[in-house]
Amino acid sequence: MTPKSKSAYLSARVTDKTRLKFHAKASRFSTPSDVLRELIDAFVEDRVTIHPPVNRNPLEKIYVTRS
Repeated sequence: MTPKSKSAYLSARVTDKTRLKFHAKASRFSTPSDVLRELIDAFVEDRVTIHPPVNRNPLEKIYVTRS
């Protein structure tokens, strides 16, 4: 089986503090890119559930309830 071609890019802006924390934690498992790739794949395949934060911004639209 041939490996899947990875030719598309995604990006998100986060604070420096968040980036440093993510890189530190992701490095315990693999590279940050590998962890991001796995998170994206898991989200697409419904293997990840995202819960809204306790102090939710009323303007946020990404949080939807699943039935």
